[in-house]
Amino acid sequence: MVPGGMMNSDGNGTTIELTVRPRAGRCRVVEATVERVRIEVSAPPEDGKATRQALKTLADALGVQASAVELLKGQTSRHKTVRVKGPGAAECLARLQAAAG
Repeated sequence: MVPGGMMNSDGNGTTIELTVRPRAGRCRVVEATVERVRIEVSAPPEDGKATRQALKTLADALGVQASAVELLKGQTSRHKTVRVKGPGAAECLARLQAAAG
């Protein structure tokens, strides 16, 4: 667990709170702090396109397969909660900060 943050690890993986900005110029992690992870995607927020692209962008930034990232809530919202199987919270934060670099 990352103290005081929105990333928590348990036996099922690491839970991460995301904010997604659709219709951006490119897909990337913009910010990764203990409080929040912000991702921009080029897809529009229609028919789940932006959500799927955000999960793929997150998986790429973390170096895990897309199937290791599960949406827990926020299918139609810009604010999403996901679970990542694999790296712990501290490792996820370090990888996302490097990607946002």
